[in-house]
Amino acid sequence: MRIVFKGLIKEREKTMKHVIKHLLIAIVIVLSTSGVVGQTTEHASKLNRKEKRAVERERLYQSNKQMLENRSFVVETDYLQNHYGVRIPVNSSINFIMVDAGEAVIQIGSNTGMGYNGVGGITAKGKITNWELKENEKKKTFDLSMHILTSIGMYDVNMTIGNFGATARISGIRRGNLMFDGDMVALEESAVYEGQSL
Repeated sequence: MRIVFKGLIKEREKTMKHVIKHLLIAIVIVLSTSGVVGQTTEHASKLNRKEKRAVERERLYQSNKQMLENRSFVVETDYLQNHYGVRIPVNSSINFIMVDAGEAVIQIGSNTGMGYNGVGGITAKGKITNWELKENEKKKTFDLSMHILTSIGMYDVNMTIGNFGATARISGIRRGNLMFDGDMVALEESAVYEGQSL
């Protein structure tokens, strides 16, 4: 009886060791698999973010391309900068460059006065006499150069448009230049207020 009992105890110990061994192996497999799954999920999420950025960049590029080809857009300006590098925030609804087919409007305004145009600044409206558009497909950017003949003078406008927005450097007969920095939007979606041109 004692021998049988000892034999049963040894057999149970063997079985328990075997079960514990298999249980430890299973735990190690589960832990290592969950780490791989976690890494895979994190990697997929990074890819998704990267892919989303690429899709958004392409959408913006195609939108900009269409506006430029149609010659129908407005650069709603958030900042003006003079040739000394002084940069000031401005109201984008009264500070803008508008292109509508063969015509353009350059407007500077201020909330603190009437000005020549009724919105605290100057509005120059005229005909586009030269248009040169260059596209960089790799960088998804455009460079636009145009001359605008208005009743108050001739203006050279050099613009760079990309997924960062749009910047335009304007120079005229007088020395110096003015830089407009903002976003390019479709003409029909713009909410700018055009003052009275000279």
